[in-house]
Amino acid sequence: MLTTREISRRLQLSRETICLAIREGRLKALTKLPGRNGAYLVSEQAVVEWRCPGERLPGL
Repeated sequence: MLTTREISRRLQLSRETICLAIREGRLKALTKLPGRNGAYLVSEQAVVEWRCPGERLPGL
């Protein structure tokens, strides 16, 4: 499982972009950690499918 911070660092995207994709349903989160600023947890497979369907991303 990857947090939104890990995803943003590996893909060089802002955390806001990751969170927007989750809220819009384009990226499926497994769960959200407790608290107002709790990170979303996302599977590596979901990230690969979101960014590059059919191929593996460097760093993941």
